[in-house]
Amino acid sequence: MKHVRKLALTAAAAAAATALAAPPAHAAPPTVILANGSPYSGNIRLVLTSPVSVTTSLGTASCNRGNIDASVASNGSNLNVSVYNFYNSPGPACTNSAGGTSTTTPVGLPWNGGDLSYASGSGTLRINNVQVTSTSSTFLGTIVCNYRGTGPSNSITFSVVNSTGTTQVRATASGASMAKVDAGSNLLCPSSATYSAGFDVFGQTSTGAYTQKLVLTP
Repeated sequence: MKHVRKLALTAAAAAAATALAAPPAHAAPPTVILANGSPYSGNIRLVLTSPVSVTTSLGTASCNRGNIDASVASNGSNLNVSVYNFYNSPGPACTNSAGGTSTTTPVGLPWNGGDLSYASGSGTLRINNVQVTSTSSTFLGTIVCNYRGTGPSNSITFSVVNSTGTTQVRATASGASMAKVDAGSNLLCPSSATYSAGFDVFGQTSTGAYTQKLVLTP
């Protein structure tokens, strides 16, 4: 009987040691893959599909064409933005609700350190260090305002899904919060703004074209 008890205690001790040695359970990292199932890392382009708009208490400035170019690792890390370019077609410039025109230029590119995550059918695309300068013609004259993202590391976050349309990955921002940067901003600039836009997300082909369809999987 003592021998049986000793075996039981030894087995229990071994099980406890195994439990302590085992790493904690965690979800697999998100992966950006090609439509053919191969892991993808490298350049991506967010192509505008619904107007990008910045709204303040003075009104809304919007553009109907443009793109954001970035690079990303296959596990969704190191999302670094190199190009932020928006315009109106037909031009000559983006419009604002005050009856004038507006231009928006990025500040401090590249915007490094963002990420892409995905699980259970949806995810997020986070761009860090976002800051833009908006120059608008209004009935009050020309107003220059600087705004930054209000998330961690001055980020803006987009929701991400795999669409069933012609493009698998779609990113959308709806009323993302931005805050005024006092330096370089006109005294008339409101203290806050919201950012909205919709994008289809493409990878780059071997010929350099941004036509590679992507899909996300956990």
